[in-house]
Amino acid sequence: MNKLRRFSSELKFHDRPTRAHMLFDKYKEILTGSVLDVGADAMYMQKLILSQDVKYVGIGYGENIDFEVNLEDLPLNFESNSFETVLCFDVLEHLENLHQMFDELCRISDKYVIISLPNPWKDFFSVLLKGDYSIDESMKFYGLPVQMPKDRHRWFFSESDAIRLISELSKKNNYTVIQQDSDGDSLPLGGRGPYGMVARLILRLLFRKDINTCALSHGTSYYVLQKNETLI
Repeated sequence: MNKLRRFSSELKFHDRPTRAHMLFDKYKEILTGSVLDVGADAMYMQKLILSQDVKYVGIGYGENIDFEVNLEDLPLNFESNSFETVLCFDVLEHLENLHQMFDELCRISDKYVIISLPNPWKDFFSVLLKGDYSIDESMKFYGLPVQMPKDRHRWFFSESDAIRLISELSKKNNYTVIQQDSDGDSLPLGGRGPYGMVARLILRLLFRKDINTCALSHGTSYYVLQKNETLI
């Protein structure tokens, strides 16, 4: 997996609309031709992408969605190789059919697939350090609420689990992961100073010796897949 960052953005985000601006700024080089946004939420990417004279289609559930689609029902109603780039931001972890959906993203794309996944290990570690997510919920998306939640994550995994999954499924579908990075991966757990060094040492003493402290500090991870026939 290539560690060199071809795609990056200096923009900061604090909610879903500002995150869409960051993602567009980061990947605009390959958001060309036609884009399918799977799980498009409230279509935050739409205006940004359409401003570049690019065909954009958003599917899933949300405000002003182009096509309401139950993402558990596959295959998706699109021809193979029908969109230059397929987006799937923070969606796969919500699906029971995660592996089959991954295959569909690769089938529909003509060149690129961009995926993001959360890091549940960080969320759990934050609960241990700082307390429950809310009064009624121990962990967002992973608790056991009294009322049936509208949504939840179907999978609990580490960053290394996610990297391994994306790498292996990409190979299966004849794609190469050309970039993987994570929110917060430029700063080690606890920081770079003496406090951070002590914190990481304590973790290794408390937990297993090979613990990857990055797995406890990194946020959402991002993956850019490129179809092998188009590699240059």
